[in-house]
Amino acid sequence: MQQHDNREETMSIEWLWGIGLLVLPAAMAYAVMRNRNRTAAEKQRTDTATKEVYRAQEREDTGQPLPGDRT
Repeated sequence: MQQHDNREETMSIEWLWGIGLLVLPAAMAYAVMRNRNRTAAEKQRTDTATKEVYRAQEREDTGQPLPGDRT
């Protein structure tokens, strides 16, 4: 009886791996296709927002304003 339960558990883990190996590449392909057609303005907006987040985190970590910060 114990061996039967272990086999069922192994089968479910194998199924999860199989499903994961199908879903992950599909999600990656979707992300690549979705981001491929961004305009220059969208790319600039993303870059600016990313830099702002990094600067805010640096200010939070150091407790001091960074050179070039507007107050």
